[in-house]
Amino acid sequence: MFCTVSHASKIRDIPDLRRLRYNAFMSLRHKILHIISSWESGVGNELAELIVRLPRGEFENEVCVLAGSKKRNIPNTMTTTLHTRWSFDPSTYFGVGRLLRHFRPDVVHAWDAAAQLYGTIHCGSRRVIAEKRVNSPHPLPRGEGTLFSYLDRKTYRFIVPRQNHSLPVAKTSVIPPAAVSIPCVEPIPAEKLLEKLGFPLVEPSGNYYPVFQSQYEPARRNYKPLPPPQTPYLIGVILPLRAEHNVLDALWVFETLNHVHLNFHAFIIGDGADREQFLRYRDRWKLFSRVHFLGHRHDSHRLLPHCDVLLHLSPSAECSGTILSAMSCGVPVIALETPESREYILDGTTGILIPDEGDFRFYRRTAAKRTLYLLENKELRRSMQIAARDHVANEFNFDTAVQRRIGIYRELLRVPVHGTDRCFF
Repeated sequence: MFCTVSHASKIRDIPDLRRLRYNAFMSLRHKILHIISSWESGVGNELAELIVRLPRGEFENEVCVLAGSKKRNIPNTMTTTLHTRWSFDPSTYFGVGRLLRHFRPDVVHAWDAAAQLYGTIHCGSRRVIAEKRVNSPHPLPRGEGTLFSYLDRKTYRFIVPRQNHSLPVAKTSVIPPAAVSIPCVEPIPAEKLLEKLGFPLVEPSGNYYPVFQSQYEPARRNYKPLPPPQTPYLIGVILPLRAEHNVLDALWVFETLNHVHLNFHAFIIGDGADREQFLRYRDRWKLFSRVHFLGHRHDSHRLLPHCDVLLHLSPSAECSGTILSAMSCGVPVIALETPESREYILDGTTGILIPDEGDFRFYRRTAAKRTLYLLENKELRRSMQIAARDHVANEFNFDTAVQRRIGIYRELLRVPVHGTDRCFF
C-alpha cells in the first residue's frame, strides 16, 4: 500500500517536475526588451524579422510599442502598446517603468530616438542599446541637445549604419543597413491583383501623351499621342502618412500621370495622422479611381513584388529600409536623392535618383518625367531588377546584420553592471 501511494505521488509530481524544468530552462535565457515608437515606422519589419531569427534557447524577447493602433503578432513574443499621445507623455513614462520592473530585462534595445528617451531614463543598471539612423546636420535646441547628450552618456552601445563622428568610437558599432528578406511570390497579372483587392479596372479617357521625350515642348505641342497600354502599370508607395514624408508630392506625380492618360494604379501602404488630408487631396484631384490607400498592412511584402515601380520621395532615413526591401525583390525604385538613397541606389543602374535641389516644383516635375520614362522602358526595368537584386544580396545581407547584433548582445551580457534599478529622474 505504501508503495502504491508513493508511486501515485510520483505520477502526480511529473507535471510539477516538467514545470520546474521548464522554469529552470526559461531562467537561463537572457531577457531583451525592444522599444519602438510604432510598427508604422521604418524599422518595424526589421525588428520583427530580428526577433524571429534570434536563438530562442538563448534569448527571451518582449516588445514595447509606444504609439500606434496597429497590432502585430510575433511568435513566442509578448507585445505591449502604450498609446503615446504627446512628445513626452507621463502615462508612457510610467508605463515603461512598470514594464521594466515586471519583465526585468538584461538588455534594453531602443530602435529610434523616442524609444531611447523612454528606455534610458528608466534603465538604471540595465544595458541600453540605441539605434542611431538619422544624423541631423543642424544643431539641436539647447534644452533638447542637453537632454540627448545626457541620454547618450547613459547608453552602453550605439548601432549606426555608417561611421558617426559625433558619437564616441568606443561605444559605437557600425552595422550597414540590410534588406529584410521577402519570400518569392509568383507574379500575377495586374487585372487579377486589382480584382483580388476589390478595385475595378478603369479605362483611360484618351490617348497617352509621352511627355518624357526630350523634344517635347508644350508651347509648340509637338508630341505624338500614343494608344494607352492595355495592362495597367502598378506603382507602390510605402510610407507613414505624414506631411514630412512628401506623400503630397507623390499624389501630385499621380495627378500628372492621370492628366496624360496613363493607364496605372497606385497603392499607398501606410497610416498616419495626415491620412484624411491626403484623401481630400486625392478626391479633389479626381484620383479616387487610380490611387488606393490600403492602410497599414502586414502583408505588404506580398504586394510589393507585383509593383512595376516603387516611388519613394521621403527624405527620412528611418524609412529608407523600404528601398532595400523593394530592391531585394526586384522592384525598380525612384527615390529622392539623400545620403541613404545614394548609398543604396546606383543612379541609372539599380534605380533612379531625383536630385533634391531647387524648389518643390522642380523635383515634382522631375519625379513625374522619370516615372514615365521608367514605365515606358521595359528593358530598362528588367535590367534594373536584376542589378538591384544582385546589389542587395552582395552588399546588404540581413543575415549578416542579425549575427552582428547577436554578437553585440553577447558582448554586453558579459559586461558587469553596478548600481540599482532606479530611474535617473
